[in-house]
Amino acid sequence: MTLNQLIRIQSIIDKRAIRSDTQEFLKKKRYSKSKDVWIEYGEMHIDHFIRVFEQEKENDDLLGFIINGFMESLTKKGLAKKLSKEEFLEEIQKEKKWN
Repeated sequence: MTLNQLIRIQSIIDKRAIRSDTQEFLKKKRYSKSKDVWIEYGEMHIDHFIRVFEQEKENDDLLGFIINGFMESLTKKGLAKKLSKEEFLEEIQKEKKWN
């Protein structure tokens, strides 16, 4: 069962429309290394989505570790104030250097 199917079933059971932000998320794509194609999250089967989500969480934890080390180094050298991972990513996005 795909996420699109699951969300449609939930909509029917709850007798509510699907939220627009949910629909936007389901249309977002991620690259599948195994299939060598871009796949919408909504077209992913739930078990595959869970595995991908877990992998991305591990990647996010690694990103946090790297950013934390980077910020500690800059802080010790007096080149930057200490920022959390979230603050660091927010600053990058504000400067349009991220996307």
